Amino acid sequence: MPLKDYEIEVLIRLYDNGLIYFDYKSTEKVARIIKWSEIARKFNVRRKFKSVKKKLLNKGYVYDAGKSCKVVSLSIHGVAFVEASLNE
Repeated sequence: MPLKDYEIEVLIRLYDNGLIYFDYKSTEKVARIIKWSEIARKFNVRRKFKSVKKKLLNKGYVYDAGKSCKVVSLSIHGVAFVEASLNE
């Protein structure tokens, strides 16, 4: 299943802000860093960042750690996807 435009934008902003591999931040802090509210307004998304994070997690583009899974960073597959899309 292909990624939606707002999901691609989330991955690119995670990459641009250096939230890669083991640079974990809390889900709420990541939403502020990547300006989720701006993305949601731009693409007319009514979903919360936590549900988008969960979808990207299931696809393998982001990684969450900890017992409560409240932290997030970009996975190896996410980095590869972003670098490939930026080189196009």
